[in-house]
Amino acid sequence: MGRYLDCWLDEYVVLDLETTGFSAARDAIIDIGAARIVEGRVVEEFSQLINPDRPVSRRITQLTGITNEMLDGQPSIETVLPEFLDRLGSNVLLGHNISFDLGFLNHNAQLVVGHPLPNDYMDTMRLSRKLFPQERTHKLEALIRRFDIADVEEHRGLSDAIQTAQCYEYMKRFARGC
Repeated sequence: MGRYLDCWLDEYVVLDLETTGFSAARDAIIDIGAARIVEGRVVEEFSQLINPDRPVSRRITQLTGITNEMLDGQPSIETVLPEFLDRLGSNVLLGHNISFDLGFLNHNAQLVVGHPLPNDYMDTMRLSRKLFPQERTHKLEALIRRFDIADVEEHRGLSDAIQTAQCYEYMKRFARGC
């Protein structure tokens, strides 16, 4: 498993998962969204719905907009994860509350490929708490509004990942004073 980095990078992979619940051991990944960022620009995207082989609750559908019908016919995590990990390579990972995503990714990577991810990682939630300790909330939606990035329209992997990268780039500029 990689280590946490507290720094400002110009190249990284930002990711976000949507899942059927909050337990990596009991619940399943239903959406992986990721983008490789170089100097603040998206240079590659990855977006894949995943069939969890179990029904998605109405609560998760309301939160994500992902329905059981959308997941019918989608590939399994056993098919998607090796391709995703190959594309991920050794890049540093960025996420918002990334420990949640890493819990699911590492649990599934252990099952599918036999080991957790070795990638180092960064967390926009932790960075926000460090830079803006006076703020009451550091949820992604709050950062998006605070930094005037975009309206929060959907709660899906790729869109959340890209908005996370935009928050990181904003905080990087703020920290560097430019």
